[in-house]
Amino acid sequence: MSVPNIGRHLAALVVPFKANSDIDDVALRRLCQHMLSTDGIDALVVNANAGEVDALTEDERVQVLRIARDEAHRASKKVVAGVVPFPGTNAAAVRTARTMQDEGADGLLLLGPTSFARGVDATPEVAGQYASDVASAVKIPIIYFMQGPMSGINYTPETVRAICSVDNIVAVKDTMWTPLGFDTNLKLLRKLGRGTVVLSGNDNCLFHNFASGSQGTLLILHLVMAKAIIEMERLVMANDLDAARAIHERHEPLVGMLFARPMLKMASRVKFALKHMGVLPSDATRLPVPPVSPDEAKAIAAQLNELGLAR
Repeated sequence: MSVPNIGRHLAALVVPFKANSDIDDVALRRLCQHMLSTDGIDALVVNANAGEVDALTEDERVQVLRIARDEAHRASKKVVAGVVPFPGTNAAAVRTARTMQDEGADGLLLLGPTSFARGVDATPEVAGQYASDVASAVKIPIIYFMQGPMSGINYTPETVRAICSVDNIVAVKDTMWTPLGFDTNLKLLRKLGRGTVVLSGNDNCLFHNFASGSQGTLLILHLVMAKAIIEMERLVMANDLDAARAIHERHEPLVGMLFARPMLKMASRVKFALKHMGVLPSDATRLPVPPVSPDEAKAIAAQLNELGLAR
């Protein structure tokens, strides 16, 4: 099973910046082409956490979507646009969702507003209303981003149920960041019986998620090691768990470096990896996202070299 009209494996894009902090359209286009040429990648995802969405203006979010849309559709693949409302209201989320739909997005990745971190777990009906307002405003499928504790939002089973009971919420990206958190949501959604597709966004425990029954992935990690991830899933589905576990363990040190705390540096580290791999010309970010330290750069480069991923 995969996300209806979208696919099974979705790559979350970073946004390359020039030295003057403008979006590097040429580099972004090349990144899109790089991922779209990878067997098994069905769609690109823009304007979410991987793409430093909080640092992008509304016009820039449209700019990024248009580039990814053109490249994805040229390759007969899909593009999913993140919806992060600014300001953090239902009305703003509806406006953004409609804009992304009108600009050619094939689906949406809906994130909760920052206010959800201040107690949505105690008011699951608020999350349900938020999801319903956005879902009823568009016709394209919606994936809901279930961010884990590191986001500050506590997506309890009651909150997950309220969101996923809404028509047109066809999938979730589970980023609970632990095998137990993933399993909890997977079992809950199976019991809900609406056919909600559960994608793993857990870069750190993909092997465990595949073994539990993940129905695909939505990952920034695809930018660095998509072939290994897709092969790991294939091996799990073929019941060759030893070979799949070997891929997981071989890449575990690199994954641990890319997603170590603070997660504020996630995009910085992935961009550095892509630069070292020869995919991006620069690893620039926009403050307050900090660059990698010299020690981090040295360690990540060493792992990329060891795995044969360097230029």
